[in-house]
Amino acid sequence: MRFISKSIAVLSFIILLIAVPSCKEKQTGTPSRIAIDSISVDVDAAFGNDIHQIRGVQVFANQELIGNFELPCKIPIDKLGNVQIDIFPLVFINGSTSNLTLYTPFEGYRDTINLVASNTQNVIPEFKHRNSTLVRWSEDFEDNNSTLVPIQPSPFPGDTFGIVTKPFDLDGKFGGDSKVFRFAFENTDTAKFFDAGSFLEFSDLPTNGSAVFFEFDIKTDLPVQLAMRRKNPSTAELVPYMVVNPTGGKWKRFYVNLVYELANQPAGTSIRLFFDVNKPANSVAGREILFDNLRLSYLK
Repeated sequence: MRFISKSIAVLSFIILLIAVPSCKEKQTGTPSRIAIDSISVDVDAAFGNDIHQIRGVQVFANQELIGNFELPCKIPIDKLGNVQIDIFPLVFINGSTSNLTLYTPFEGYRDTINLVASNTQNVIPEFKHRNSTLVRWSEDFEDNNSTLVPIQPSPFPGDTFGIVTKPFDLDGKFGGDSKVFRFAFENTDTAKFFDAGSFLEFSDLPTNGSAVFFEFDIKTDLPVQLAMRRKNPSTAELVPYMVVNPTGGKWKRFYVNLVYELANQPAGTSIRLFFDVNKPANSVAGREILFDNLRLSYLK
Protein backbone atom coordinates (compact mmCIF):
# COMPACT_ATOMS: atom_id res chain seq x y z
CA MET A 1 0.00 0.00 0.00
CA ARG A 2 2.89 2.37 0.84
CA PHE A 3 4.45 1.60 -2.59
CA ILE A 4 1.19 2.38 -4.39
CA SER A 5 0.79 5.66 -2.51
CA LYS A 6 4.37 6.68 -3.35
CA SER A 7 3.78 5.82 -7.05
CA ILE A 8 0.61 7.90 -7.11
CA ALA A 9 2.44 10.83 -5.57
CA VAL A 10 5.24 10.62 -8.16
CA LEU A 11 2.71 10.37 -11.02
CA SER A 12 0.78 13.37 -9.71
CA PHE A 13 4.01 15.40 -9.53
CA ILE A 14 4.89 14.53 -13.15
CA ILE A 15 1.38 15.52 -14.32
CA LEU A 16 1.69 18.81 -12.44
CA LEU A 17 5.07 19.55 -14.08
CA ILE A 18 3.50 18.98 -17.51
CA ALA A 19 0.35 21.00 -16.79
CA VAL A 20 1.87 24.10 -15.18
CA PRO A 21 3.92 25.30 -18.18
CA SER A 22 0.89 24.82 -20.42
CA CYS A 23 -1.35 26.96 -18.15
CA LYS A 24 1.35 29.56 -17.74
CA GLU A 25 1.77 29.86 -21.48
CA LYS A 26 -1.96 30.37 -21.92
CA GLN A 27 -2.22 33.00 -19.19
CA THR A 28 0.73 35.09 -20.37
CA GLY A 29 -0.36 35.33 -24.00
CA THR A 30 -0.48 39.04 -24.91
CA PRO A 31 -3.18 40.24 -27.32
CA SER A 32 -2.71 42.80 -30.02
CA ARG A 33 -4.10 46.30 -29.50
CA ILE A 34 -5.38 49.15 -31.60
CA ALA A 35 -5.14 52.71 -30.32
CA ILE A 36 -7.69 55.36 -31.35
CA ASP A 37 -6.70 58.80 -30.12
CA SER A 38 -8.71 60.85 -32.60
CA ILE A 39 -11.11 60.58 -35.51
CA SER A 40 -11.51 62.34 -38.84
CA VAL A 41 -14.77 63.61 -40.36
CA ASP A 42 -15.35 64.03 -44.10
CA VAL A 43 -18.61 65.88 -44.68
CA ASP A 44 -20.05 66.71 -48.09
CA ALA A 45 -21.31 70.30 -48.29
CA ALA A 46 -24.82 68.98 -48.89
CA PHE A 47 -24.87 67.74 -45.28
CA GLY A 48 -23.75 71.02 -43.71
CA ASN A 49 -20.41 71.79 -42.10
CA ASP A 50 -17.94 69.36 -40.53
CA ILE A 51 -18.43 70.42 -36.90
CA HIS A 52 -19.07 67.27 -34.90
CA GLN A 53 -18.12 65.96 -31.50
CA ILE A 54 -17.63 62.19 -31.73
CA ARG A 55 -16.87 61.04 -28.18
CA GLY A 56 -16.55 57.28 -28.56
CA VAL A 57 -16.36 54.31 -30.91
CA GLN A 58 -18.01 50.91 -31.26
CA VAL A 59 -15.51 48.33 -32.52
CA PHE A 60 -15.94 44.98 -34.30
CA ALA A 61 -13.18 42.52 -35.23
CA ASN A 62 -14.09 40.04 -37.98
CA GLN A 63 -17.74 41.03 -37.37
CA GLU A 64 -17.48 40.16 -33.66
CA LEU A 65 -18.42 42.98 -31.28
CA ILE A 66 -15.46 44.00 -29.13
CA GLY A 67 -17.29 46.79 -27.28
CA ASN A 68 -17.96 50.52 -26.89
CA PHE A 69 -15.07 52.76 -25.88
CA GLU A 70 -14.79 56.43 -24.97
CA LEU A 71 -12.06 58.32 -26.82
CA PRO A 72 -9.07 58.20 -26.59
CA CYS A 73 -8.74 54.45 -26.08
CA LYS A 74 -6.49 51.40 -26.44
CA ILE A 75 -8.47 48.30 -27.35
CA PRO A 76 -7.15 44.73 -26.83
CA ILE A 77 -8.13 42.31 -29.60
CA ASP A 78 -7.51 38.58 -29.19
CA LYS A 79 -7.18 37.94 -32.93
CA LEU A 80 -3.94 37.88 -34.91
CA GLY A 81 -3.04 38.20 -38.57
CA ASN A 82 -5.19 40.04 -41.07
CA VAL A 83 -8.32 41.10 -39.19
CA GLN A 84 -11.26 43.11 -40.54
CA ILE A 85 -11.87 46.02 -38.17
CA ASP A 86 -15.16 47.95 -38.28
CA ILE A 87 -15.50 51.14 -36.25
CA PHE A 88 -18.71 53.14 -35.70
CA PRO A 89 -19.05 56.62 -34.15
CA LEU A 90 -20.67 57.25 -30.77
CA VAL A 91 -21.95 60.52 -29.29
CA PHE A 92 -23.22 61.56 -25.88
CA ILE A 93 -26.99 61.70 -26.23
CA ASN A 94 -29.65 64.02 -24.79
CA GLY A 95 -27.23 66.01 -22.65
CA SER A 96 -25.76 62.96 -20.91
CA THR A 97 -22.03 62.76 -20.20
CA SER A 98 -22.12 58.98 -19.78
CA ASN A 99 -24.65 57.58 -22.25
CA LEU A 100 -22.83 56.91 -25.53
CA THR A 101 -25.05 55.99 -28.45
CA LEU A 102 -24.54 55.25 -32.13
CA TYR A 103 -24.62 58.29 -34.40
CA THR A 104 -26.50 56.61 -37.23
CA PRO A 105 -26.23 59.39 -39.88
CA PHE A 106 -22.53 58.43 -40.23
CA GLU A 107 -21.49 55.17 -41.83
CA GLY A 108 -18.81 53.05 -40.21
CA TYR A 109 -15.11 52.88 -41.00
CA ARG A 110 -13.61 49.59 -42.23
CA ASP A 111 -10.01 48.48 -42.61
CA THR A 112 -8.08 45.20 -42.67
CA ILE A 113 -5.20 45.35 -40.21
CA ASN A 114 -2.37 42.87 -39.68
CA LEU A 115 -2.50 42.40 -35.91
CA VAL A 116 0.61 41.14 -34.09
CA ALA A 117 0.72 39.94 -30.48
CA SER A 118 2.01 42.56 -28.02
CA ASN A 119 1.93 45.29 -30.69
CA THR A 120 -0.26 48.41 -30.64
CA GLN A 121 -1.32 49.91 -33.94
CA ASN A 122 -2.67 53.44 -34.25
CA VAL A 123 -5.90 53.88 -36.19
CA ILE A 124 -7.57 57.16 -37.19
CA PRO A 125 -11.05 56.23 -38.46
CA GLU A 126 -12.67 58.58 -40.95
CA PHE A 127 -16.44 58.99 -40.85
CA LYS A 128 -18.78 60.38 -43.48
CA HIS A 129 -22.52 60.51 -43.94
CA ARG A 130 -24.38 57.48 -45.23
CA ASN A 131 -25.89 57.79 -48.69
CA SER A 132 -29.28 57.21 -47.07
CA THR A 133 -28.91 60.14 -44.65
CA LEU A 134 -31.36 62.99 -45.17
CA VAL A 135 -30.52 66.36 -43.61
CA ARG A 136 -33.80 68.27 -43.25
CA TRP A 137 -32.43 71.32 -41.45
CA SER A 138 -28.91 72.70 -41.53
CA GLU A 139 -28.17 76.20 -40.22
CA ASP A 140 -24.82 77.77 -39.40
CA PHE A 141 -25.81 81.42 -40.08
CA GLU A 142 -22.73 81.98 -42.26
CA ASP A 143 -24.80 83.54 -45.07
CA ASN A 144 -26.14 86.18 -42.63
CA ASN A 145 -29.63 84.67 -42.87
CA SER A 146 -31.38 82.59 -40.25
CA THR A 147 -33.93 79.79 -40.35
CA LEU A 148 -34.00 79.96 -36.54
CA VAL A 149 -36.53 82.76 -36.06
CA PRO A 150 -38.02 84.63 -33.08
CA ILE A 151 -41.47 83.25 -32.32
CA GLN A 152 -42.34 85.11 -29.12
CA PRO A 153 -39.75 87.78 -28.39
CA SER A 154 -39.73 89.53 -25.05
CA PRO A 155 -42.04 92.57 -25.36
CA PHE A 156 -39.70 94.82 -23.39
CA PRO A 157 -37.28 97.32 -24.99
CA GLY A 158 -33.53 96.95 -24.79
CA ASP A 159 -33.39 93.23 -25.59
CA THR A 160 -31.56 92.27 -28.77
CA PHE A 161 -31.44 89.31 -31.13
CA GLY A 162 -29.85 88.59 -34.49
CA ILE A 163 -26.75 87.23 -36.20
CA VAL A 164 -23.38 88.37 -34.87
CA THR A 165 -19.75 87.25 -35.13
CA LYS A 166 -18.36 85.55 -32.02
CA PRO A 167 -15.35 83.36 -31.12
CA PHE A 168 -16.21 79.67 -31.37
CA ASP A 169 -14.53 76.44 -30.27
CA LEU A 170 -15.45 73.01 -28.90
CA ASP A 171 -12.87 71.70 -26.44
CA GLY A 172 -10.18 73.66 -28.28
CA LYS A 173 -11.26 72.46 -31.75
CA PHE A 174 -12.68 74.47 -34.64
CA GLY A 175 -11.22 77.62 -33.06
CA GLY A 176 -11.97 80.92 -34.77
CA ASP A 177 -14.75 83.42 -35.38
CA SER A 178 -18.18 82.19 -36.42
CA LYS A 179 -21.51 83.70 -37.35
CA VAL A 180 -23.97 82.79 -34.59
CA PHE A 181 -27.52 83.63 -33.57
CA ARG A 182 -27.51 85.78 -30.42
CA PHE A 183 -30.21 86.79 -28.00
CA ALA A 184 -29.56 88.98 -24.96
CA PHE A 185 -31.75 90.27 -22.13
CA GLU A 186 -30.65 93.81 -21.31
CA ASN A 187 -33.33 95.15 -18.95
CA THR A 188 -33.00 93.85 -15.37
CA ASP A 189 -36.14 95.08 -13.61
CA THR A 190 -38.58 92.30 -14.45
CA ALA A 191 -38.91 88.68 -15.50
CA LYS A 192 -38.79 88.12 -19.24
CA PHE A 193 -39.03 85.35 -21.81
CA PHE A 194 -37.93 84.63 -25.37
CA ASP A 195 -38.92 81.89 -27.82
CA ALA A 196 -37.13 80.99 -31.05
CA GLY A 197 -38.04 78.17 -33.37
CA SER A 198 -37.43 76.57 -36.73
CA PHE A 199 -38.91 78.58 -39.58
CA LEU A 200 -40.37 75.39 -41.06
CA GLU A 201 -42.43 72.54 -39.73
CA PHE A 202 -40.95 69.14 -40.55
CA SER A 203 -43.32 66.44 -41.77
CA ASP A 204 -42.82 62.89 -43.04
CA LEU A 205 -40.32 62.19 -40.24
CA PRO A 206 -39.78 58.52 -39.32
CA THR A 207 -42.35 57.27 -36.81
CA ASN A 208 -41.22 53.64 -36.92
CA GLY A 209 -38.71 53.93 -34.08
CA SER A 210 -35.76 55.03 -36.23
CA ALA A 211 -33.37 57.62 -34.78
CA VAL A 212 -34.01 61.27 -35.64
CA PHE A 213 -31.04 63.42 -34.58
CA PHE A 214 -31.25 67.11 -33.81
CA GLU A 215 -27.87 68.61 -32.97
CA PHE A 216 -26.79 72.12 -32.04
CA ASP A 217 -24.07 74.16 -30.35
CA ILE A 218 -25.02 76.52 -27.57
CA LYS A 219 -23.37 78.95 -25.18
CA THR A 220 -25.80 80.27 -22.61
CA ASP A 221 -25.96 82.22 -19.36
CA LEU A 222 -29.51 81.00 -18.57
CA PRO A 223 -31.34 77.65 -18.70
CA VAL A 224 -32.79 76.92 -22.16
CA GLN A 225 -35.72 74.59 -22.75
CA LEU A 226 -35.71 72.57 -25.98
CA ALA A 227 -39.26 71.73 -27.00
CA MET A 228 -41.29 70.76 -30.03
CA ARG A 229 -44.75 71.60 -31.26
CA ARG A 230 -46.09 68.28 -32.47
CA LYS A 231 -49.11 68.20 -34.76
CA ASN A 232 -51.06 65.39 -36.36
CA PRO A 233 -54.50 65.27 -38.00
CA SER A 234 -56.24 65.07 -34.61
CA THR A 235 -54.10 66.98 -32.07
CA ALA A 236 -51.53 69.75 -31.65
CA GLU A 237 -49.41 70.00 -28.50
CA LEU A 238 -46.25 71.59 -27.17
CA VAL A 239 -43.88 68.89 -25.90
CA PRO A 240 -41.02 69.94 -23.55
CA TYR A 241 -38.00 67.80 -24.34
CA MET A 242 -34.80 68.76 -22.56
CA VAL A 243 -33.37 71.59 -20.43
CA VAL A 244 -29.89 72.88 -21.26
CA ASN A 245 -28.25 74.31 -18.15
CA PRO A 246 -25.96 77.38 -18.27
CA THR A 247 -22.73 76.36 -19.99
CA GLY A 248 -20.27 78.31 -17.85
CA GLY A 249 -18.96 80.55 -20.60
CA LYS A 250 -18.16 77.64 -22.93
CA TRP A 251 -19.66 76.34 -26.15
CA LYS A 252 -21.26 72.92 -25.76
CA ARG A 253 -22.62 70.57 -28.41
CA PHE A 254 -25.78 68.54 -27.93
CA TYR A 255 -27.00 65.52 -29.87
CA VAL A 256 -30.70 64.91 -29.23
CA ASN A 257 -32.57 61.84 -30.42
CA LEU A 258 -36.19 62.81 -31.09
CA VAL A 259 -37.28 59.21 -31.58
CA TYR A 260 -38.93 59.07 -28.14
CA GLU A 261 -41.53 61.68 -29.14
CA LEU A 262 -41.96 60.52 -32.74
CA ALA A 263 -42.18 56.74 -32.48
CA ASN A 264 -45.68 55.36 -33.12
CA GLN A 265 -47.15 58.76 -33.97
CA PRO A 266 -49.88 58.73 -36.62
CA ALA A 267 -49.15 59.36 -40.27
CA GLY A 268 -48.99 63.03 -41.13
CA THR A 269 -47.31 64.04 -37.86
CA SER A 270 -45.16 67.17 -38.12
CA ILE A 271 -42.95 68.98 -35.64
CA ARG A 272 -41.55 72.46 -35.19
CA LEU A 273 -38.53 72.81 -32.91
CA PHE A 274 -38.33 75.55 -30.25
CA PHE A 275 -35.86 77.03 -27.80
CA ASP A 276 -37.54 78.72 -24.82
CA VAL A 277 -35.59 81.06 -22.50
CA ASN A 278 -36.83 82.68 -19.30
CA LYS A 279 -35.00 85.42 -17.40
CA PRO A 280 -35.86 85.77 -13.69
CA ALA A 281 -36.46 89.26 -12.35
CA ASN A 282 -33.27 89.25 -10.25
CA SER A 283 -30.98 88.31 -13.16
CA VAL A 284 -28.20 90.76 -14.02
CA ALA A 285 -28.07 92.60 -17.34
CA GLY A 286 -26.50 91.18 -20.47
CA ARG A 287 -27.66 87.58 -20.10
CA GLU A 288 -26.62 86.13 -23.46
CA ILE A 289 -27.69 83.02 -25.38
CA LEU A 290 -25.77 81.98 -28.52
CA PHE A 291 -26.76 79.26 -31.01
CA ASP A 292 -24.77 77.75 -33.88
CA ASN A 293 -24.53 74.71 -36.18
CA LEU A 294 -28.06 73.33 -36.06
CA ARG A 295 -28.75 70.10 -37.95
CA LEU A 296 -31.77 67.76 -38.15
CA SER A 297 -31.09 64.43 -39.87
CA TYR A 298 -32.27 60.85 -40.15
CA LEU A 299 -32.02 57.84 -42.44
CA LYS A 300 -34.39 57.65 -45.40
